[in-house]
Amino acid sequence: MATPLFRRLGDVWLGTDRLQRLRLRQTSLAMALMAFCVPMLHYAVGVAHIQPGWPLWTWTALSLGGMVALYAAIRSGWSRRFADPSLTAVQIAFAITSAATGYAQAGLLRGGAFPVLTLILMFGMFQLRARSAYALCAYALALFGAVMVSMTRLQPQIYTVEAELGHFLMLAIMLPAVAALTAKLSRIRHRLAAQREELERALAQLSAIATRDDLTGLPNRRQVSALMEQELQRSLRHGHGFCIALLDLDHFKRVNDQHGHAAGDAVLRAFARAGQAALRATDVIARWGGEEFLVLLPDTAMPLALVGLERLRQHTAALRIDTEDGAQLSVTVSIGLTEHRRDEALSDTVERADQLLYQAKAEGRDRICASDA
Repeated sequence: MATPLFRRLGDVWLGTDRLQRLRLRQTSLAMALMAFCVPMLHYAVGVAHIQPGWPLWTWTALSLGGMVALYAAIRSGWSRRFADPSLTAVQIAFAITSAATGYAQAGLLRGGAFPVLTLILMFGMFQLRARSAYALCAYALALFGAVMVSMTRLQPQIYTVEAELGHFLMLAIMLPAVAALTAKLSRIRHRLAAQREELERALAQLSAIATRDDLTGLPNRRQVSALMEQELQRSLRHGHGFCIALLDLDHFKRVNDQHGHAAGDAVLRAFARAGQAALRATDVIARWGGEEFLVLLPDTAMPLALVGLERLRQHTAALRIDTEDGAQLSVTVSIGLTEHRRDEALSDTVERADQLLYQAKAEGRDRICASDA
């Protein structure tokens, strides 16, 4: 029972969007760090035997209130209007300001601000760009330097010049090193992102090569075989039928012999476009091999399938393809169409369509030979 409760509470605090949860986890961690620093600063003031006054309580209210406001800006989605919805740079700048003003009140225990400052800057190591990292480190160095100079004048007995100079020199060495490390991580991150994009493009190209015919842009034999297998499984689950047709362009060899392979390629591309235009959006026409094509008509019984293939045959007969040698070609198609029979193998259905295709060619071409289940 506890686990679902914690999950619901987590959803309330962090939301359900994956990216939003990542942003809010980072902000929640920053809030926890701030909540830890507040009692530590109060303890430091108590060690100095100073009665907490309005500066400490003002710092407490602004520090905690600022983190709550940042959380609310991210949780509400308001921050999504910015390039960095996590408001990383804003959070770090706010935390640096809080750490510097806390340093001015910490007295003898003010050295505790330095590891806190390091933690603050580490929050941005994996998100900040190099320019932002250097800018924030310069801001931290300038702000802490100004606070140190001011405190040597306001409380010289505690903030001695010698101690503050040593602290400043330590920051002057530490902060540029942190900025340089952040910049290096930023460059690595961007290089990895670029490599990931290149890999995704390469995978998309490989996927296209594996599933598409280069010449016509239609699905290739491997892809349409997978689609037929998927349709078979849907047919078994839901009980609907589907049809398969094999198509062959008539006298295609004559086109290649008389006009060249470039003309043959033009005919194949024109037929592919005509097939896509004639068929429904749910139908699939694929290049089966050479001048042979396969059409898959999902969730379609024979009368409707025959109407679609007749429309394709007429579109094909109406084609006129201009060739590079100035000729204008026409082309016809022979079609074998059959309906898949329940509990038979796909190979048997394709074989029956192939036999009907040969029958169409034997009967004079430019026709459809069909059989139902």
